[in-house]
Amino acid sequence: NRLYYVSNRAEVVCADTEGFRDGENDGAFTTETETSDLDVDIVWKYDMMAELDVFPHNLAAGNPLIVGDILFTTTGNGVDEGHVNIPSPNAPSFIALNRNTGRLVWENASPAEQIIHGTWSNPAYGVVKGRPQVIMPGGDGWVYSFAPETGKLLWKFNANPKDAVYVLGGSGTKNEMIATPVIWEDKVYVAVGQDPEHGEGIGHLWAIDATMDGDVTDRAKAWHRGYEDFHRTISTVAIADGLLYAVDLSGFLYCLDARTGEHFWTHSLEAAVWGSPFVADGRVYIGDEDGDLTVLRTGKKKEVIAEMNMGNAVYTTP
Repeated sequence: NRLYYVSNRAEVVCADTEGFRDGENDGAFTTETETSDLDVDIVWKYDMMAELDVFPHNLAAGNPLIVGDILFTTTGNGVDEGHVNIPSPNAPSFIALNRNTGRLVWENASPAEQIIHGTWSNPAYGVVKGRPQVIMPGGDGWVYSFAPETGKLLWKFNANPKDAVYVLGGSGTKNEMIATPVIWEDKVYVAVGQDPEHGEGIGHLWAIDATMDGDVTDRAKAWHRGYEDFHRTISTVAIADGLLYAVDLSGFLYCLDARTGEHFWTHSLEAAVWGSPFVADGRVYIGDEDGDLTVLRTGKKKEVIAEMNMGNAVYTTP
């Protein structure tokens, strides 16, 4: 009976799914000014700007992840309107809250002054060889793994080449992370990208061994696809039957072997893609900026089943 979201004002909100239809004002937050049957009944609210001095660039955009009684989210912390200075480098990019009370459980200020643009990705949770971990992609292009209960850093991985350089406006080779990581068979799958307004550019898709500790950049690469073989993306991969489906901003959908990275096929959607591929019932669904929704059959051989136009751009995941 609870719904959780991050508002565009960088508030983490817990709401009653019944709203005020049940005739009650639930929780510690009781100062709602609108209490009709159509209004939200806020149970608790955590203002990340007021409490943590977070400065979200554009807006906070994280999707809360709940495991047990803990809610994890990114804060949106980033640069100012000049796109250069970081007003609040010591503010956390990653936080954990008690889902019942909204109390702060832990915070982590990585990557601090190394933020490239903003912190807009989402956390993922998995148990790897008996060790629970919450994966947080950073605004510096690093992947961070934390112990869920304490926030202790377990490992981190630089998803940019060491010689990568960020250039204001997006013409460089260094990227942040906007895609959500996927955990499968003790590996983390995630790719780098930038704000789509920065245009196309070199990207990197990684399969990272999640069993190690410390800075694992030089040790944990299971496989990698990048440079001319993969471009910037803000999309999350989909894995089914050992096959990985990934799409980049340039509009190329790839089918790869999730274990080895072997490439089976590429399909050009001929339009930019912001959403993510979704697999269900033996089919891959993907929308693009031209408004086309394409349906392909899963498998090592490419087969387009259908394509339909929605009448407007499709920026979301089916």
